[in-house]
Amino acid sequence: MSSQANKLRNRTTVGAIILVASRLIARGLDLITLVVLGRLLSPADFGIVAIAMAVVQIVEAIMELPLSLALVALPTRTKLHYDSAFTLQLIRGLSLAAILLILAWPIAQIYNDHRLIWLVCALGIAPASRGLISPRTVEYALNFNYLPSLTIEVAGKLAALISSVVVAWLTASYWSIAIATIASPITMLVVSYCFAPYLPALSLREWRTFSKYLRFTTASQAVVALVWQMDQLMLGRFVDRFELGRFSMAANLAALPAQILIGQTTSPLAVAFSSVRGDLERLKAAYHKSTLSLAAIGLPAMVWISMNAEPVVRLILGQKWVSAASILGWLSLAMIPPLFAGSLTPLATTVNKTNVFLRLSLIELFIKTPLMLVGLVYYGIPGIIAVRLIIAVAISGCTMFVVRELIGLRLRDQLLGPWRATLSTAIMAAAIAPLQGRFADPQSLVQLILDLTIVGGVGATVYVASMFLLWRAVGFPDGVELHVAKLLASGVRRVRNIRAG
Repeated sequence: MSSQANKLRNRTTVGAIILVASRLIARGLDLITLVVLGRLLSPADFGIVAIAMAVVQIVEAIMELPLSLALVALPTRTKLHYDSAFTLQLIRGLSLAAILLILAWPIAQIYNDHRLIWLVCALGIAPASRGLISPRTVEYALNFNYLPSLTIEVAGKLAALISSVVVAWLTASYWSIAIATIASPITMLVVSYCFAPYLPALSLREWRTFSKYLRFTTASQAVVALVWQMDQLMLGRFVDRFELGRFSMAANLAALPAQILIGQTTSPLAVAFSSVRGDLERLKAAYHKSTLSLAAIGLPAMVWISMNAEPVVRLILGQKWVSAASILGWLSLAMIPPLFAGSLTPLATTVNKTNVFLRLSLIELFIKTPLMLVGLVYYGIPGIIAVRLIIAVAISGCTMFVVRELIGLRLRDQLLGPWRATLSTAIMAAAIAPLQGRFADPQSLVQLILDLTIVGGVGATVYVASMFLLWRAVGFPDGVELHVAKLLASGVRRVRNIRAG
């Protein structure tokens, strides 16, 4: 059993590494796109698109069907399961497009900007395309083969980069941002059928198989969608497009690490959790180790970005965006609390308790709505940032209670489990704080890159050294450090074997 568990853990680790690498490459392409578009366009251009995107993302979230997770959780899958999943996604896509067509004109009237009519309609193509990706791609995930997923996502990002940059260069129009949003899922749709051929057939014979995964999830998405984009929609009414563009850009940059860590580890964790769901202790251990790993990577990344927000913004977007740096710094800190409970989605899906999402969403709605109104009306963007920080802490705390309810993992273990990562991050922050003076005066691009590299290198070195010293001090317990040590040892052995051969 121990050998089987180790094999499963190694396969899950490799799968997660590939997925994280995929997300790193994809987000790297996103950053390149942001760099170019940020320098060719103005914050006001991003502001107008942010409103349209908020509307589209709310409708998409409400109608999101987590069918991939449901397919992974099924003990066996047949052609009828895939046909039913495809048909449900097709119905969802057509319904989504119809709703956005109906909403486009009222939204334009509310924000007194008729450009939103065509933007909302056009952007609706993106979520509709995402839903029609070949359902058979889950077969690769079940076999821990995530290379096709990497290729599909990178192809989409490359298409978005090339098309948007060309349009921005030729027109300097906000439509280049919309083109990027649309081109990516369409390309992913086409490439997915190259890797996972599937002949679509309309059928709903197995829809009841998915209904238990959709009942509470769909209801919770209707609630969470309202709170997810509430700040952007409300800001669109109270601040100008320039200010909204600054906030939107900072929010997107702050969310990148979390999207890499949490978003792309959901699928391999769902597979890993499903394989041990019959053993509560093993499931509890698997969940706990996953959150420790997320914290070990996410904590130093978010703190480093927060401390170096201004030079990061200057490097990525240029001097005209530097006023967004303070927003990025605070929003990066707001992304830390969710790391302590970032594996809830695959866990709840595995134990068939997706109703917890509705409960958490309602709690967030009741807390966030009044705070958001007060914060925005009286304090503007700083008020919105403060609300995000409060909500992040509150909902993460509630999530820990939910995890205790689902698998019995103690609150103390959840909160104090990542203590080595927390302490190492604090040591890293203390080490790089004296280096912040390097960014006090405007610098050339080369000097800025050099200084950020130095600060990043010092931070990474101090953090990794602290993690391994603390790990050694407590007797080398099982954790992310052990996995890294094994991977390094394996790499060294391979190099020696190659040299010996």
